[in-house]
Amino acid sequence: MRAALNDHLAEVPEPKAARLVRPMRQDDLPVVAGLFGRVFRPSGVRDAAALEAYLAELLFGSPSYSEAHGSLVHDHPCTGIKAAVLAIPMAFSVEGRPVTARLLCSFMSEGREGQSGAARIARSLRASTQDLLLSDSASPLSASHWIAGGGHVLTTQSLAWRRVMRPASAARLIAGQSVPRLRPLLALLPCGAVDALARRLKPALIPEVRTGLGVEETDAAGFLQAARPLLARFPVHPLWPDEEFAWLTGLAARNLALGTLRFALAKDGKGSFAALAWYSDGSKATVLHLLTEDGRELDAAAAMLAAFEAEGLIMAEGMAKPSLMRALLSQRWISFSPRGLFCIGSRFAGVNDAARRGDLYAGGFASESWSRLLTDL
Repeated sequence: MRAALNDHLAEVPEPKAARLVRPMRQDDLPVVAGLFGRVFRPSGVRDAAALEAYLAELLFGSPSYSEAHGSLVHDHPCTGIKAAVLAIPMAFSVEGRPVTARLLCSFMSEGREGQSGAARIARSLRASTQDLLLSDSASPLSASHWIAGGGHVLTTQSLAWRRVMRPASAARLIAGQSVPRLRPLLALLPCGAVDALARRLKPALIPEVRTGLGVEETDAAGFLQAARPLLARFPVHPLWPDEEFAWLTGLAARNLALGTLRFALAKDGKGSFAALAWYSDGSKATVLHLLTEDGRELDAAAAMLAAFEAEGLIMAEGMAKPSLMRALLSQRWISFSPRGLFCIGSRFAGVNDAARRGDLYAGGFASESWSRLLTDL
């Protein structure tokens, strides 16, 4: 019977099959949450009710939401929903033109029917038909589909940077994250003493303090006010309307697995020249944004890391961005590693040109970096 059903699915003519792809509705949430759990949490979802509630807010709560820019499901009358892509709509500017982008979060399918459905969803999202698509967690296979559909891979944004300040404690933290059951044993190690010795022997572990530079903490509104003109130098960037930004930061602040969401401005004697958003859990800083005036990237990175050092943090990490690469590479004790391929697609030539030049700004709140789907759900 199963083979007969699969044969029937394979025989569905493509124009008719394409109609099986439709916008996700709120009443699909129980089915989609179950599919998410089976695909991404095979050992079991911690709290099914919390996952479903979070998906409802994440996928339908944005002030920019509309069916035309939301999530998609493949819904077959015989098998139901076996494939879906989760999407968060976000307001972007493309060379001065306001557009609604789709941030694609989780592409999932189950069984042979789901694979067919996923292929049909992918065909419906070809770059030539979309204002702007983003995904910062694509696998190599998914990235190949993006490229085949006219999209691009942002190679720099596909890297994570890490700046270590206390190496023994950093090694313990990383090992504990990789193998949680080792944490009680790792806690016995004398990392503080080893770090003190390492920092005496290797002074470059301690970030440089530049005279006249400082970091002053602010709130989300203060960050947004400073960030908007700093974003404007990029031809493609998030617009962050007030209501959407409040929704984004409110949701991001609930990701306590990453720590407390904080905002600050980097300043010199003339005023602020950079805006910073990051999570801090008392040991590690997870940087979402370091937006700077053109040409002030080195100062901004130095001020940021000096502030983290003053707080006694072990290390800092974040998404690499073309505009920050020189500043990051000027740091000692910094490393880069793959973080998931960052893919984009658009029908606008300006987006593709900006991507090739490294003039497209995305990441942080304009990515999945803040989503609880990547941490504790």
